[in-house]
Order: sequence, then C-alpha cells, then structure tokens
Amino acid sequence: MTSAGAHSAQAQAGSPGPTPDRLTPGKPIRLTKGSLMAEVQPGCGGRLSRLARRDTRGDLFDYLVPLGNEPFPSDEWPKAGAFPMLPYTNMLRDDTLHWRERTIAVLEAPVASSSLHGWGLRREWEVVDESPHCCVLQLDCPAQPEWPWHYQAYLSVSLDEQGVDMQLSITNLSAEDMPAGLGLHPYFRWPAGARLTFESEAIWRSPSEDIRWPSEQRVHVGPMEVVSVGGGLDTGGRSTWFAEVPSESGTFNARIDYAGGLRSATVRTADATWLVLHSPAGRPYLCLEPSTHRVGEFDNDHVVVAHGQTLDLSMRIDLA
Repeated sequence: MTSAGAHSAQAQAGSPGPTPDRLTPGKPIRLTKGSLMAEVQPGCGGRLSRLARRDTRGDLFDYLVPLGNEPFPSDEWPKAGAFPMLPYTNMLRDDTLHWRERTIAVLEAPVASSSLHGWGLRREWEVVDESPHCCVLQLDCPAQPEWPWHYQAYLSVSLDEQGVDMQLSITNLSAEDMPAGLGLHPYFRWPAGARLTFESEAIWRSPSEDIRWPSEQRVHVGPMEVVSVGGGLDTGGRSTWFAEVPSESGTFNARIDYAGGLRSATVRTADATWLVLHSPAGRPYLCLEPSTHRVGEFDNDHVVVAHGQTLDLSMRIDLA
C-alpha cells in the first residue's frame, strides 16, 4: 500500500452522485501505439472498451470483445471490454458485509439487483489526464449506507507497442479503517480452437452454477491447458474456476493463443492472490480476472486500508 500523497498532484473530481440506471457509451478516448489501438469509455464504468491490432492490410484483430455503442442498464452490462472491480471483487455472500461487529447490506437498490463486482463498473469516471498513449481516470465515492466509507479510485490505461498496462488503486478518505479489495475483469474473445495455458498453486471450483464462490479444491502440479469449443471451461458444465497464485513465483501468467498461435494475449500480474476464470457454455468469451481476495470470503480475506492509505492492483496484457 502507498500513501494518499502519491496521488496529490492529480486533479480532484466531484461526487458522481447515485449510481445511474443506464450507462451510455460516448466518444471514446482512443490510444494508439504502433499497430495496437485501445479505446476507453470513462462514462461506462471506466471500461477499456476495445483492444485490437491493425495488420498490414488495415484489418483489425480484436483481443477483447468490443463494447459497442448501445446504452445499457448499469445492472446488466454487456459481456465486453474490461472493467475495474472495487471496493471488492465479484460477490459478497448474501450481499452482506460483516465488519467489526457491524452488519452492512451492500446492495444499492433499486439500481442494483446484487452486490456483484461493486460500484466501479456502474459509475461514471472522470478523466484527469490524457495523452496519445495513456489516460488516467478518477472515481470519487462519498460514504453511503451501502458502503459507509469515503474512497477515491484511480485507473490508468497505458498502451505500448507490445501491449497494455492497467493500474488500479483505491484510497480510503474516511477517518475509520476500511476493508478493501480490487480486481480487473477483461472479456477476451474465446472462439473455438483458442488455447489457454496457465499455472496456479491450486484450482478451486463451485459445485454448481448456483454457487458463485469456490468450495471444491483440486490441487494440480504443472501447467494447465484448456482448448475452447466456443465457450465453457470443463465437461462438467461449470463456467467458473478459481485459481490460487503460484506460491513459488507469486505471479500469474495466463496466455490465450488464437489462430494456431499467430495471435496471443498474455495476462500478467504480481499483485493478485487469485485469478478467476469464467466462460459460460456456448458463450465465446473468457474472463481472466485478477483479484486481491478470495471470492465469497471478503469478510475474512480483505486488506484493511487505514485513513489516507492506498491499495493497488496492476495487470499487464502482452499482445502478439
């Protein structure tokens, strides 16, 4: 963690107000470097809305599922692009946080039907810096009944000729300690024949699609490989795996190969303790979600962020 002074030179934005019912894509921030291009939609949850490579013929190869231009409910987002997850990741059990003798209902009704993925993806972010290769977004969230802490988040997206860096941070501006967790949620294209390889300390699964947190552990040794059949992860019909960070390296390196290896995307992070892998059967996308805490265990597995302190998470996507 770092101190709040690390961000003191960045512009301050006002309160975003309550979560909107709908988010509308506007003119994106377009980043370019060499043959790579990225688009960012600050007003749609700070999303990286497109990530593609232009070949010598001028054709674009999309690594992420493009977001598109249609408005959408903030509670029913398109399965596209990549968005930040904060002040926690994925889902809290029963949409409830138990914190130091307090029970907090973390559900912002009526605009949200669940606590899934927090508020970062549902809010409009402010642009505080922009260049041809990089942009920095800010989200200021005053305390509210569903999350009684004031926090400020920053997201930077930086493009170079080999890929993109996403850096996410959250700073506690309240006087009291705040529990916190961070994640990033990309939707990679996952057509039939694409191949995923990665290593982890152990793979956890859930017993059914109705349970969204890990409860069945399967320890493995060596690399894992999954070949897409156009969606899904395993023959058991489960769409989600939960991978523990390898203890020896302390880093995740998950690679997707496309078109027989002619194109690839590799997710790298040294800040996450878990990587959530998600691909429903019949849906040609694959989510590789670095997270600072275990899904469904935020009550006990979180970072305590004191006043003025900052929690950080970075993700690198190397592209070929």
